[in-house]
Amino acid sequence: MRYTTKIRLLICKQCWYGCVLVLLALISGCVHIPVPSRSTIEDKLQAINPLEEGDVVVVDGTYTSTGTGQSFTEFVTDYFTYGCSQAPSNRNTTSNLIRAILKVNPSPGKFAVRDLAEVEKEGNPECAAGSDSILCRFKLSKSKVLMDQLRYAIHVKENFETKVHVPLYAPPFGVASCGHRTVLIADVWELATEKFVGSFAVSAAGEFAVAAYMAHLAFYSDTQKDATERLAREIVERFTGLKPLEVD
Repeated sequence: MRYTTKIRLLICKQCWYGCVLVLLALISGCVHIPVPSRSTIEDKLQAINPLEEGDVVVVDGTYTSTGTGQSFTEFVTDYFTYGCSQAPSNRNTTSNLIRAILKVNPSPGKFAVRDLAEVEKEGNPECAAGSDSILCRFKLSKSKVLMDQLRYAIHVKENFETKVHVPLYAPPFGVASCGHRTVLIADVWELATEKFVGSFAVSAAGEFAVAAYMAHLAFYSDTQKDATERLAREIVERFTGLKPLEVD
């Protein structure tokens, strides 16, 4: 009987310690400190004519990621890295770029930026099966381009990459770190002439690190945001010939 009582007390004590640890993990603070990304740009854009009053830039985009947290292995990895290998929650490449362009545009109202999905498509009767014409790909007619002053088209391919360095986090203790990298490749066409005028390749890389002992201290780089803003500034500067606005 005496041994049974001791075992029960030991189990109760362990349960109490476990509850305390869970409670501390839930109430422990977390301080996030943003750090800048390291960005580079590869410019293969030819000389272009600046946008004029009323011109429209059409934007389209696709998103891919090396880690989406869907498999069991990725789930376990996310657990021991404080989720640092997860893809960004905001994956709308087109909307992100459009907002960034409008944000740094020094001449609001001079030109418009539209999502390809919002442009009325009426097809092009001149398109043959398998044609690689940009108007055929975007399902736009020449009359539509001229009538709506659709000047340039930009197709952005976004890729988010992660590389785990230290997977030693186990709530509420431990350390973890991984590298984040966002790559944006923007192909540009002049719609009236259907001419491909080149591309931008913007890359932003940064680290994510967290140290935890009840409380959490995390350093992170928002590479997606930094790459998008860098690309937007380059587009505005080259398409308008003006210096982009400085924004926070």
